[in-house]
Amino acid sequence: MVRLDVHDGASRRSIDIDAECVRIGRDQACDLVLPGDPTVSRIHATLRRLADGWVLEDGASRNGTCVNGARVASAVRLGPGDRVSIGNFVVVIGSDDGHALETVAAQDAERTRVRLETGLSAREVEVLRGVCVGHSNAEIAAELFISVKTVQTHLNRIRDKTGFRTRAELARYGFDHGVA
Repeated sequence: MVRLDVHDGASRRSIDIDAECVRIGRDQACDLVLPGDPTVSRIHATLRRLADGWVLEDGASRNGTCVNGARVASAVRLGPGDRVSIGNFVVVIGSDDGHALETVAAQDAERTRVRLETGLSAREVEVLRGVCVGHSNAEIAAELFISVKTVQTHLNRIRDKTGFRTRAELARYGFDHGVA
């Protein structure tokens, strides 16, 4: 059995699936239905059980599937805490014991420890870190080598996922969750 924690903006749900193959997509026939997002294909990806774990395969989706921020080109082995990004959804592979999991970015473990319940992508965490240290959108864009418009898009997604609107609220949220 695998526990999947599905994050869509501010809403979260956990489901336990006990099957050999789990189809993920917007089609109602899928085992894990991700509705309301046109960037999710009808059958977007498939989880398959192996003797010693799970693998994820992209179902030739139009917009691709990412695991821990890297686009999936072939079957990828998954473990507890791995984050699968499909459209605006983040699906976190849960542990068998049901405890809350944490993810750690490799470069700076203490500063980037983020509870998975936030549902933020790795890039959203980097943008939020910039907000926490008081950088403007232009400064964040220059630091991350992205456009100001992309920073604004990430901030809008962070606002949707957290429910906080002002930069001060986002900074407080970041500090409370160990982002900065």
